[in-house]
Amino acid sequence: METVRKEWNFETQTGYPVTNLMYDKQEKIIYECTFYNGDYTSKKEISLQTGSSVYRALDADELVEDYKKGVLKGRLKEIAAGLKEEDNPVIMLVKHKE
Repeated sequence: METVRKEWNFETQTGYPVTNLMYDKQEKIIYECTFYNGDYTSKKEISLQTGSSVYRALDADELVEDYKKGVLKGRLKEIAAGLKEEDNPVIMLVKHKE
């Protein structure tokens, strides 16, 4: 789940900040949570789109740039090595750690 604050900053042209929420069925409590992409060498926060599964679309041009900077690792690094900036986005399925 997520909440969206109805707020726009005209100076920075950004807005509608999102807060990710997770419901603990056992404790019956809602927590704020942050998701990180484990395929980066430093913590990179990500937001998720939901549907029948949880996924994130990663733009090819950003992946190529991150690959050149050397900040990728694992399977995402292998995928980015074969990309061109004009390629379609990469769809990342999210696996939850226990």
